[in-house]
Amino acid sequence: MEPEPFAYPTVAHVRKHGPRGYKAYENYREWLRDEFNFRCVFCLYREQWPGAQAFEIDHLLPQTKYAEKECDYDNLLYLCRRCNGNKRAKLVPDPCRLAIGKCIRVQPNGRITALTPEGRLLVKTLRLDNDAYTRTRELMIGILETCFRHNRPLFVSLMGYPKKLPDLAGLNPPGGNTKPDGFKTSTFARRERGELPEVY
Repeated sequence: MEPEPFAYPTVAHVRKHGPRGYKAYENYREWLRDEFNFRCVFCLYREQWPGAQAFEIDHLLPQTKYAEKECDYDNLLYLCRRCNGNKRAKLVPDPCRLAIGKCIRVQPNGRITALTPEGRLLVKTLRLDNDAYTRTRELMIGILETCFRHNRPLFVSLMGYPKKLPDLAGLNPPGGNTKPDGFKTSTFARRERGELPEVY
C-alpha cells in the first residue's frame, strides 16, 4: 500500500539521535533533518515538495523562557517556515510524548479534523485549518494521486527521500552522542545497505 502524504504518526516519535555540545543550535540541522524524515513535524510538508520554503529549527520550549534549553537537542524540532512562524513562542504538545496521529486527522479533501483537546490546541495554535494550509493539502493530495496513476517516477520523487542525505556517521558532536548507534538507522546508512524504502 502506498503511503499517504498527510498520515500523522500513530505513536509518539522516539528520538534516534542524541548529539550534544554544539554551541549554536543551527549545528544540529542535519541531525534534525534525519530525525524527522525531512519534513515538518506539524504539517508534514516535505523538503522535496514544490514551493517548499526554508525549513527552520524550532524550540519546543521557547528560548525566551527556557534559555538553558537553547542548544538542547531534545528540545529542538524541524519545522517549515510557516509552522515555525505560527508557533513562535507558544507552547504546543511535544510530538515525542504525544502521538499526533491520534489527535488530528487529514481528510481526503485536505481538511483537518481535531480528535482530542491536544489536537484542537495544535490546530488552533498552528492555524492548521486555515485556507492556506487546507488548499496546500488539497493540491498536494491531488497532485500525488495523479502522479501515482500516471507518472510513477514523479510520484517516487515527491514521496521518496531527498537525493542528498546527511552522513551522520561522519559528524562528531563536541559533547558526544548519547545514542551513538543512531547513525546506523539513519536514512544515509539504510540507503547504503539497500534497506531504504522507495517511498515513505
